[in-house]
Amino acid sequence: MSPERTWFALLPVALLLQTAASSLDFHLGARFAVHLPASYYPGFAERTTVLEAAGERQPRFAAAVSVEAGTQGYYLCSLVVLLGDVTVWTSDRPVQELAAGGLCQLELAENGQLRLTDGAGVARWWSGTAGLGAKALHLDSRTGNLLLLDDKNHTVWQSFDKPTDKLLPGQWLRLPSYFATTLTKMSPAFYSVELDGDKIAAYLYFGLLRYSYWELIPSRNQTMAFAGMNKSGLTMFDRRRRPVARISPALKKEPIRFLALGDDGNLGLYVFDRRNNKFRASYKALAFCELPLACGVHGVCSASGRCTDFAARGLEPAPIGTLVCNATATRSVAHDMMEMKGVTTVLKAASPLANVTVKKCVDLCLRSCSCAAALYLEEVNDGSVTADRGVCSHYELTAGVREVISGSDSPRYSYWVKVLKGKICQEDEEDYSATNSLLAKILIIFGTVDVMGLILFAGLCVYYFFCLRGRAVDKHVAGEGEAAGHDRGSMEPDGTANVGAVQAS
Repeated sequence: MSPERTWFALLPVALLLQTAASSLDFHLGARFAVHLPASYYPGFAERTTVLEAAGERQPRFAAAVSVEAGTQGYYLCSLVVLLGDVTVWTSDRPVQELAAGGLCQLELAENGQLRLTDGAGVARWWSGTAGLGAKALHLDSRTGNLLLLDDKNHTVWQSFDKPTDKLLPGQWLRLPSYFATTLTKMSPAFYSVELDGDKIAAYLYFGLLRYSYWELIPSRNQTMAFAGMNKSGLTMFDRRRRPVARISPALKKEPIRFLALGDDGNLGLYVFDRRNNKFRASYKALAFCELPLACGVHGVCSASGRCTDFAARGLEPAPIGTLVCNATATRSVAHDMMEMKGVTTVLKAASPLANVTVKKCVDLCLRSCSCAAALYLEEVNDGSVTADRGVCSHYELTAGVREVISGSDSPRYSYWVKVLKGKICQEDEEDYSATNSLLAKILIIFGTVDVMGLILFAGLCVYYFFCLRGRAVDKHVAGEGEAAGHDRGSMEPDGTANVGAVQAS
């Protein structure tokens, strides 16, 4: 299909999706249906406004039904809150596997349940407010909070209680709480920022394990009970509502519009740049090399912020799908462990092993079914390094690898990667081995030729001396007899000349 035909095919759909009510309330019994495209279009994404804040000030808050192309020919549908063109909240379970040509319907049922249904009326997401007296869905135009209110305007449900990947000014959380974002390129891994009583930490979840890569701990071991967002940033409070920790930019020139956990795992505070009409970060918690996947799972982040592949350091990591269990303490037939010097990882394992040797740390990873890498840190007691004992951490993926910053702590790290045997990229050794192998083959070939040549030469010599030489002698003797008769007949008239010639010969 040509681009022109594709545009005209999508135009009626886009117009249909942009047609919606613009108000701050969605009342009991109301329904809002979005017709999906008649065919499947990869990359398709549209939002239909249901509730929109009044006024001309930009950017404004809006509640919308979002439709986007999923996988295997289906569409996904979810309820979202927008600030301009940025999604600041989304329903936690989008309606999945909606077929092309179907419906995605938002409705506030008579029992007070807010839900998203497919064309067959099957609810795929719901608020859990059935029987609680919800009468209207309301959008707070000042904060962007989406609320279900009863007939006395009391809050029955609100989006602020279930943050996704962003926090907005005016949002108040009772700890413990968390917000998260998924990694589309490495599913089912995801990032999560978790707010607990003793700290705030960012985690990378992979499989059944989690690895922290950033922490904020209050001073003097203070306990946090609440977290509140305002236009200056995020502040943590104790039970008496006294501030104990804060995340805010160094320069507070512009009001904060939201705090976001990005798809790179970084935590940032964003302001609206009216000159360029877009959001920009006024604060970020982590530098590039401090991100867990700054250079992917097979790269090292240098001090200059550049990425180099493991292969450049002579390593080819074993793919996770090829890892096997090694039942014995001996080295595996299929795998080996190789050390990368001068590097560490920003990931911190939840349960490291203490007081172990580096050999035990490496061997345990080699025998493990899921271990892909190991970090060994020598213990320090009273300023001195204990060379034979340290802390060992195992990892299921080789992520967050960066060069060790030069200093007193640089010799304490030892980072080991599980590799496939025979896949170690040591070019000099491979070239040397290849040269030796070729030379050996040449020597064998030429040695064989020499032996055969000698045998053949010896056979020819034997044949010559015993056969041809014997025949030549016999012929020579016979020839001499005949020659002697003729010589003597010719010598008779001249008696001396031929005799002298024969003697000389």
